[in-house]
Amino acid sequence: MTEVDPLGQGATSREVDTVSGPRQIDLEAGLRIMFEYPYTDFFANVKAETLPAAKYPQLKGYLLDNLRYLSAGNILNNSLKSPMNGFEVHGLDREKLEGGVLGIYLLFDDASHVVTTIYFLNQEPQSRKFQSMDEYHTLRDRFLASYTACVRDNQKKSR
Repeated sequence: MTEVDPLGQGATSREVDTVSGPRQIDLEAGLRIMFEYPYTDFFANVKAETLPAAKYPQLKGYLLDNLRYLSAGNILNNSLKSPMNGFEVHGLDREKLEGGVLGIYLLFDDASHVVTTIYFLNQEPQSRKFQSMDEYHTLRDRFLASYTACVRDNQKKSR
């Protein structure tokens, strides 16, 4: 099942924390998409946002700084192939199945000025599709590959 919601009414920016302090991320448009596997709770909270073209390089830098800021106590994932279906991919994961979010991934599409933030969610063991970190990694990697391929395929069809 999937749920899709637009950005909140009147939302034109959001704030992120960095080592240098808070930074404002300007937004032109955005969607929140929630994904779940059948008979489980939500697995991924996806936020696809269009950033202003003139500020895109600066805002991309702020988002990467935010990911580095969030990496304290987590593991930066340098093993994924990037680019993945044309998306520049950066991410981090927890070391254990604990907390509400197990991983955060940024997908950058420089040509369209779109950043997609994916929060991989943890649930109670009986409500999730994975029971170990290895199983989570497999589902995460499969999700990222499928999601990026699907977006690219839809972009080709809409041209």
